[in-house]
Amino acid sequence: MDEKYHDEWAQEIARGEVFNRVPYYRAPAYPYFLGLVYAVFGHDYYIPRLLGIIIGALSCVLIYLIGDELFSRRVGILAGLLACVYSMFIYFDSLLLSVHLEIFFCVLALLFLVKWIKIRVNVLLVLAGFFCGLASITRPTFLVCILVFAVYLFIITHKEELKEQLKHPVLLIAGSIPVIASVMIINLAIGKDNVPLAWNGGINFYLGNNPAANGWSATSPEIKRTWLGGYNDAIIFAEKDMNKKLRPSEISAYWFQRGLRSILSRPIEWSVLMLKKIYLLVSSYELPNNQSIKTYRSFSFFLRIPVLSFGLVLVLAAVGLFTAPGTKPVRIIQLFLIFYALTIVFFFVPARYRMPLIPMLLIFAAHGVFWFIDEVKTGQFKRVAFVSGLVILGLVFVHTDLLAQHSDTIDKSIIHATYANYYFDQGKYDKALVEYHQALAHDPGSIKTINALGDTYFKLGQYNDARQIFSKSLRMQDNADARFKLGLINFEQNILDSAQLYFSGAVALDSTDPMIYYYAGMSYAIDKKPHQAIQYLELSLRFHPHPRYISNTHLNIGLSYLEIGNINKAKEHFIKSGMDQQGIYNLIR
Repeated sequence: MDEKYHDEWAQEIARGEVFNRVPYYRAPAYPYFLGLVYAVFGHDYYIPRLLGIIIGALSCVLIYLIGDELFSRRVGILAGLLACVYSMFIYFDSLLLSVHLEIFFCVLALLFLVKWIKIRVNVLLVLAGFFCGLASITRPTFLVCILVFAVYLFIITHKEELKEQLKHPVLLIAGSIPVIASVMIINLAIGKDNVPLAWNGGINFYLGNNPAANGWSATSPEIKRTWLGGYNDAIIFAEKDMNKKLRPSEISAYWFQRGLRSILSRPIEWSVLMLKKIYLLVSSYELPNNQSIKTYRSFSFFLRIPVLSFGLVLVLAAVGLFTAPGTKPVRIIQLFLIFYALTIVFFFVPARYRMPLIPMLLIFAAHGVFWFIDEVKTGQFKRVAFVSGLVILGLVFVHTDLLAQHSDTIDKSIIHATYANYYFDQGKYDKALVEYHQALAHDPGSIKTINALGDTYFKLGQYNDARQIFSKSLRMQDNADARFKLGLINFEQNILDSAQLYFSGAVALDSTDPMIYYYAGMSYAIDKKPHQAIQYLELSLRFHPHPRYISNTHLNIGLSYLEIGNINKAKEHFIKSGMDQQGIYNLIR
C-alpha cells in the first residue's frame, strides 16, 4: 500500500509535477528521492531497490564506525557484521519504503554527534543537525530527537560559560533548519497552510490511541483500512464534525484533539494499551504493516534462515547497555534509544517503525557479546552464570506470544496474489489471470482477489467474464468495489441506466470514493442528464480525486452547466479545467 503510494507520487515528481501534493500529507524525503531516481533512470523498480541495498550497505559501515567510537574496533566490526546479516535490514532495503533512508540519516547524525563529543569540532554539530533534519523530513518523529540532543548538549557543557554552553545546541539546531524550513516554506507558500512537515500526524496519533486501537496497526472502526479510504475519511469526518471546510493543518489538529480526548476519557484503558505497545515493541515478532513479512520471507532462502532475531539482539543489547561505561557518547545513544522508542509507542508498533533503533541495539549487542567473553577470560564465572540466566529469561519473554495475536503466517494465496499484482501492474494480464486463479485455489473466499480477477478480465476487454466474476463477488458479499466495476462495465458498453444503478449502489456502500462519483457523473453527462451529472461530479471533487481527473471533472461540470444555461458557472469550471479564454469563448458561442 505505502509502496504504491510512494511509486505514484515519485512518478508525478519525475514528470515535473513537483508540488502536486502540497501541503504534504506524508514526509516528502523518500518520494522525492524516488522521483529523482525515476527522472534519471526511468520508471523502473530495479534501480531504486538496488540503491536501497547500497544505502543499507553503507549504513553497515557507519554502524561499524559508531561502534568503534563508542567502545572499540572489535565491537564496531562485530556490530557491522551483525548488521550485514540482519534479515529485517535486507527485507526493508529492497522495498520502496523510506526505512533505509531513515536509518542512513539517523546513523550519520549519531556518528557526527559522537565524534563532536570526543573532539569538539563545531562543524560536526552542524553536520549532525543537517542529517537530523534529513531524518526528520523522512520520518517526522526524529524532530523529538533534535530537541533531546540539544538539551543534552546544553547539560554536558554546564561547566562552560553560558554563551559557549548555548552555542552547541544552537549549532545543532541551525544545521537542521535549512532542511526542515525548506519543507515548511513549501507547505506555507505553495500549499497555503502552516503544516510543519506533514499533516498525517494527527490521524496517526488517533489511530494509535483510540478505543479500538490494537497497538500495532492503524485501526479505527470509522476509518477505512485502505490508504485512499483512510485519507479521505480523515478529511471527511473531520469536516463533517466541525461543519466547515478545513485546511490540512486543522484536520491534523482535529484528530490530535480527538486522540487526546480518547486518552483522557479512559486513562486506565489507555495505560493498558501503552503497556501492550511496550510489550509489542520488545517482542521478537516482526509485526507486519503493509504485507505479510513471513510470506515475503518465503521468496528468499536467506531471509528464512534464523540468523539473528530481534529478540536476541534486544536481550544482548540489554547486557551491553547495563555494562557499558557511562561516558557522554554512550549516554547520548542511550537517550536516543529511550526517546525514539517513546515516539513509537505513542503511535503504533509495527516492525517497520522500530527499525531506526536496530543499528544502536546491534552496537550494544556486540558490546554485550564481548562483555561475556572478557568476563569468562577473567574467571568471573558466577557473574556470567547469573547474567546468562537473565538472558535466557529475557529470550523466553520476548519470544513468547503473550497476547496471542501474532497471526502473520505464510499464506500461499498472498504469494500468488503478489505475483498477480506485479503482472497486472506490468500490463501482463494473461500471466496475472493465471496467478489470481492460483491464489483463489488457496483462498476461494477472498473478495479482494475475486475483484482483482474481475479487474484483469476488464483490462483484457473480456467484459462478459468480468461481469460473471463481479456478480459472483456480490453473491458472496455485497461490496462497493464489485458494484462499481459492474457499473464501469455497463458504462463502457453504453448501458447507462444499468451503470447508474450500480454506481448508486456503490455510493450507498462507500460514500467517500471519488471515482464512484466521477463515473456516475460522467454517465449522467453522456446520458444528457446535466443536473445529476453536476451533483455527482461536484461530489467527486469534494472527496479529493486523483489530480489527473480534476481537469476533466471541471470540464464536464462546465459543459453540464452550459447545457442548463448557467453561463457564469460554466465559465468558472472551464477556467478551473485549464481551458484558455479562446476555448471558453468558442464553447459558449
